[in-house]
Amino acid sequence: MSLANILPFELLATLPHYLYSIEDLLSLSETCRALYRACADPAPNDVLRLAATSGRIFFRPHPHILIAFTARQVADWAVQHDDRRYLLELAIQSGVDELLKLALRVAGLTMADIRRLCAYKCDVLNPLNRRLDLEAGPASEDGWTICNDPETTLLSWVIYGELFHHSLELAYLPLPAHKPLSSITRYKWFVYCMPDENSFHYMKFSARWGDAGAPDFFQQYVQAEDDRFQQLSMHHAVEHMLNIYSWEEQLQTTLAFQALPLELCDPYILAVMHMGLKSLEVLVGGPERMEADLNRVASGMAVLHDHTSLLEFIGKASRIINR
Repeated sequence: MSLANILPFELLATLPHYLYSIEDLLSLSETCRALYRACADPAPNDVLRLAATSGRIFFRPHPHILIAFTARQVADWAVQHDDRRYLLELAIQSGVDELLKLALRVAGLTMADIRRLCAYKCDVLNPLNRRLDLEAGPASEDGWTICNDPETTLLSWVIYGELFHHSLELAYLPLPAHKPLSSITRYKWFVYCMPDENSFHYMKFSARWGDAGAPDFFQQYVQAEDDRFQQLSMHHAVEHMLNIYSWEEQLQTTLAFQALPLELCDPYILAVMHMGLKSLEVLVGGPERMEADLNRVASGMAVLHDHTSLLEFIGKASRIINR
């Protein structure tokens, strides 16, 4: 009889906490039936830590895809206290790697989330990556590559929707219990988590960062040949694909869209565009499988429209967002 069959399950279930990577977890789970059960559902924080260690092999682009699947948890954690908001801003100012480190402290992923992540990459990211690559990326007919890393650009779009969902959901949900993250935090996210060499030069960061003219973490982008013009890449991605027309094409045939007053159609599309992970699913799978979420957005906007004028609502939302 093996040792795994003798030891109590409670003890075996702690083993994932001491592993190094997701590969170790998979290998251990294949050893015997007892260890398979013990590794079937590790603690979410352990799963995220193991996935992060294996990120550059199994979860690419790293760390963006793991941040995309944990950003909502980080946001929900941060809005609960001013000290947490400050810690989030500090992490953002050090780039996406530090943002992932914060997620490792306060968020987690279950094994079901990992399976959902892999399915999302295959079913959503890969098709859109190919499409954006052909329209505005290295595979396009343009002599000048304008969207250098389409997959990272797509995930940056998702991360923004997830991380700042409290602000973006003001258009169709009741006022949240906690104040949304500030516009300053959103601005810092654009500067440091979508770094752009031209942007750093334009803002004259040399006064702060010396001869490098950019934050220290940005030098790693140069060494690793990562996209150093991410804001430019996003600009052209929006110009070619991530715009209101792409979502309108998918949404205009839905009953929810057709039932809305004309003045709410564009705000409705904009709300769906910024639903984070779900926003890209609309572009790939069509709105059918997102019917419940889309109806929730449409009904929420209609209720708010019935109780207050559109201009009053926009003014109220703007004041809250920009505090």
